[in-house]
Amino acid sequence: MRTVVFNQGFNRIENRNIIRLEYAKLNRLLDEERRIFESFTQSAKKEVEANPRILANVEEVWNRFSNHRIVQGIRRRIDCLIDAYPQFLRQVTNVRSRLQERFFAVLNAVRYAAQNSVLSK
Repeated sequence: MRTVVFNQGFNRIENRNIIRLEYAKLNRLLDEERRIFESFTQSAKKEVEANPRILANVEEVWNRFSNHRIVQGIRRRIDCLIDAYPQFLRQVTNVRSRLQERFFAVLNAVRYAAQNSVLSK
């Protein structure tokens, strides 16, 4: 039985296995990014609860966290995977947009509740 060369010397089965391994790596990296943003969200939430007027703009906080060196390192590794496997782009975009939406929702809710408690006193 003869194996048909598919891509850069790999046959179809080898290529699928490589993609599965890279997909698993991508999921680990996205999970790591999610855990970091969860911890960032919790720390920002504590800051807002301590002083509701401390955050002028939630987007500034998001940008500060997004530009953190640890997050940038993870995102660079994810971007390298996307460059090699463009089919992963949709998943990465969806995960990152959900992270951002959740971050904004949590901080705005905490901020609103903290400001209402200050005004009701």
